[in-house]
Amino acid sequence: MSIGTEQTIIERRTGRALILAAVLCLMGAGGLLWWHQGGAIFNDLVLTTLAWCF
Repeated sequence: MSIGTEQTIIERRTGRALILAAVLCLMGAGGLLWWHQGGAIFNDLVLTTLAWCF
């Protein structure tokens, strides 16, 4: 296996790890907002977003 291939594999793993970390951070932030504010934020946010889409 060449060094370039090993480095590419490491870069892919690092990229996937960063994406996973970002998703987990967003889920954690959403969970904290849900715990603190309840459904009020998310219901209004989802309805407003859907209204903009349609």
